[in-house]
Amino acid sequence: MTRRVSIKDVAQHAGVSWKTVSNVVNERPVVREETRARVRAAIEELGYVPNHVGRELRGGRTFTISLVVPELQNPYFARLAELMQVAARERGYTVSVEVSLGVAETERAHVRGRTSRPVDAVIISPSALRPADLELPPGGPRVVLLGESLLAAAGIPHVAIDNVASSAEVVRHLVDQGRRRLLFLGAEGAVRSTGTDRLAGFRAASRYAELADDPALTRTTRGWTREVGHREMLTVLDEGIEVDAVVAGNDLLALGVLAALAERGISVPEQMAVVGWDDIPEAAWARPSLTTVAPDLGVLVETALDEALAPRGAEDEADAPGETVIPHRLVVRESTA
Repeated sequence: MTRRVSIKDVAQHAGVSWKTVSNVVNERPVVREETRARVRAAIEELGYVPNHVGRELRGGRTFTISLVVPELQNPYFARLAELMQVAARERGYTVSVEVSLGVAETERAHVRGRTSRPVDAVIISPSALRPADLELPPGGPRVVLLGESLLAAAGIPHVAIDNVASSAEVVRHLVDQGRRRLLFLGAEGAVRSTGTDRLAGFRAASRYAELADDPALTRTTRGWTREVGHREMLTVLDEGIEVDAVVAGNDLLALGVLAALAERGISVPEQMAVVGWDDIPEAAWARPSLTTVAPDLGVLVETALDEALAPRGAEDEADAPGETVIPHRLVVRESTA
């Protein structure tokens, strides 16, 4: 195992004392800016991780896992964090929930083990990482990817639902209800994302059902929030686009859509059907209650923990890390029934 970089290594590399390095790490205002910049450059170059728990682990386990999510305002991630805490505790581990806010530098620091507190593993739902960021240094924490932004890289497992299949299932359900003008709300411009996968399934199923190929029925959004869903739906209505069903990228968008339709006096599901994803608690309590795709979060959490805590080098070629698809189900409620 690669030896952990020490504070003395940084001091020698930067040509300063270890106390100066400590002052920089702890952001004490007693170091000149020129020296501070030199020390920070040495920290970055050597990959030094300040240890604020007061000891060098030297390969020992911390019994701590970092769960890195882009936000906690979305109830899906809050629920995921809670379930992860409970399941990890049953295995004798604690979970440190970290919010990246979609900042690439923050996400890179976590997957490369360059954070102030060492952990045994990092389970991350990335929103800003790129494939090149997954070329991880040796000796870092084990990494597990959640969601659709990135596929599994060499030696890095990936856990997600099948968004293409679930989206096709949504389209079939709506077509069976007699809907023919389906709007997809929540398209994204990213090369690979949750939105692009769900849109791909939507388009494939729409072609199979011989629905109209109308570009006006695909709406790109900046963000997946209630406010965005509300605003975009009002815009669609103001533009006079003929729609009889809305497939929203997640439940928050769908809830915003329901609010906009209520404001305009459009009845759901009589005049317009609405579907979302994630089955957040609010979906069941909305009026009308929201039809949604529900990922099996219990299976997702247990699978992610299995991958995160698997012994290094223990897997054979057949069990090597890769894509794990977890189950989902379409929960039909009042918004389409």
